[in-house]
Amino acid sequence: MNMPEIKELGVVIASREMTFIHTDGRKENALLKVGMPFAHGEGLDWCCPYELSTESSKKLFAMFGIDALQALELTMKTLGVEVEYWEKTKNGKFYFLDEEGAAI
Repeated sequence: MNMPEIKELGVVIASREMTFIHTDGRKENALLKVGMPFAHGEGLDWCCPYELSTESSKKLFAMFGIDALQALELTMKTLGVEVEYWEKTKNGKFYFLDEEGAAI
């Protein structure tokens, strides 16, 4: 099954402002946003979009579940992995409240 492309976040239900510090010392404002789950398609599928962004890059994606709660739960479980992957591929670290990590 191919995952449908998500084109917009929709209504934001949660967000976190952070800083992303590259290994070369460059700092960027970073933002993590979670959209409100919505019914998707004809079946029992629900979608919960999320967006992770810095000033130079952005990823918009979603998790799907059988209802709104499962879609939201899967999104929350995925966010920590997304943050770790971003740090490894973008060569830096997120900081929240002046402490390393996104506190997810």
